[in-house]
Amino acid sequence: MGRRDELVLRLGLSGVRAQEIVALRIGDLRDLDTDHPSLHWTGKRYKPLHIALGPQTVAALRRYLADYRAHLGAEPSADQPLICRRRPGRTAKGQPHRLDYGTGLTPGASGRAAVWNIVTGAARRAGLGHVGPHDLRRSAAGILHREKGPDGSHKFDLLDIQKVLHHADPVTTMKCYLDPMDTEVLDRAARVLD
Repeated sequence: MGRRDELVLRLGLSGVRAQEIVALRIGDLRDLDTDHPSLHWTGKRYKPLHIALGPQTVAALRRYLADYRAHLGAEPSADQPLICRRRPGRTAKGQPHRLDYGTGLTPGASGRAAVWNIVTGAARRAGLGHVGPHDLRRSAAGILHREKGPDGSHKFDLLDIQKVLHHADPVTTMKCYLDPMDTEVLDRAARVLD
């Protein structure tokens, strides 16, 4: 369960939407054993999307896929779900929940609810208060926006962040993701006007 949940969090922080995480398949992973591992899927409005996978995400995927193979007793096929559901039913007292490898989260609202439960549960355990799946996308935007080079310049501009989040319009990225986080101007103004 923990490895699956880690993947859900990592994918969300990579900009993948909750409903897209639910729909991912093993075959959407590409080139894990090369210098350019990636994930390819179909996004909103049937748009083909992809992201590059960082080394920590690839390591998490390898651990998860090793568990997947061990539980199936074979290599998972390309059409099997990447994110598997929790095995239904009750567990014995003190026993951890287990995954139902090969069975994905239910598409639609209940699958998104499962992703919601994973994200909010992890946030609660970490003492972060309320954090939903879409907050991971907002966090990704904020992390990229705040990343500075040695000279103090931004490493990622608005169009870079738009591309990472797969927004059709940079105005969406600016108004809905970056503007609400950018309180530096307000803080500087408050000090001057105080």
